[in-house]
Amino acid sequence: MKEKLSKQYNKLAKDFSLNQKRKNQTSRNEMYKYVGKNLSGLKILDLACGDGTDVNYYSKLKGQVIGIDSSNELLKIAKIKYPNNLFTYGLGENMPFKNDYFDAVYSKYAIMTSKNIEPIFEEVYRVLKKGGIFIYLVTHPFRQFIERKENNTDYFKQKVVNSIILDGTVKLKEPTHTMNEYFNKTFFERFELIDFKESWDPAAEQIGGNKYPCYFIVKTRKK
Repeated sequence: MKEKLSKQYNKLAKDFSLNQKRKNQTSRNEMYKYVGKNLSGLKILDLACGDGTDVNYYSKLKGQVIGIDSSNELLKIAKIKYPNNLFTYGLGENMPFKNDYFDAVYSKYAIMTSKNIEPIFEEVYRVLKKGGIFIYLVTHPFRQFIERKENNTDYFKQKVVNSIILDGTVKLKEPTHTMNEYFNKTFFERFELIDFKESWDPAAEQIGGNKYPCYFIVKTRKK
């Protein structure tokens, strides 16, 4: 997403790629359920594609997939691991694609890394065809609130927190968000909500011995 926060993935690229495939299966499997099994002939964008694991999966389902990411190091790994797939550099806030180009846009654990989500939604709306599907999975604001690890904190005031993921193998910095940033009047003017689910992620840091929603996943259709 934005340059400053996305640069952290260049330093973490090898560890992230090494651990994400086998330690991130719970949320990945949930994402794949929402995507479905038949992507034949669909033009698909994997927004913040990382090391290309999901791009490769969607391609095996006969989708015409392009992966975009703001980490050059992750893109290098993706191109080596999956040389037959298409990957390009770009930010979610300013994507190098034509209007109304994709049939579907998928994004997993990525959109929340931007301090301002609205420009990403604007870009997704622009590149997505009318009636196209937008599915995204993000860190739950409730989890981010707990990750502040402090008393007398303000849920509504954005703060960059440490997020420990993939069974403690990777430590990231993420800006916190509110639910209203994901679901506001502008969002519902542009997208029709098809499904929504909150879920727990065993690969995320568990704070305080409590079980709480670690991520949520949304399936929408462009109006």
